[in-house]
Amino acid sequence: MRLDIELAPTAQAAPEARVLIRQRFGDDVPGATLHELLTVVTELVTNAVRHGQGDAVHVRLSMATDGKISGEVENYGLGRVEPRPLETSRSTGLGLHIVSAIADRWSVLVDRSTRVRFELFPL
Repeated sequence: MRLDIELAPTAQAAPEARVLIRQRFGDDVPGATLHELLTVVTELVTNAVRHGQGDAVHVRLSMATDGKISGEVENYGLGRVEPRPLETSRSTGLGLHIVSAIADRWSVLVDRSTRVRFELFPL
């Protein structure tokens, strides 16, 4: 099962991605895993919109027969992608900490674009 989405870099990108993911995976993914998937994609798409160069954001997801979900969020920004130090005086900058806490694996590839890849194992 696969899903490939191209999103305009707007505030509606993450909500649009959530709707499309629910439509494609909602009946086949356990509820807790779906919630994790939606959270990870929301954080990554939000970062792509916020830190990208204004180009489209691409979301690619696939689910293996064993239920493992592999995903990638790509934009054409070329900045560093790493968790910021946690500061209690700030309410932003938590996205990659959330991704790191939820995803079983995640990595960043920066070449002509920035791609954040992740894997979720079924709960």
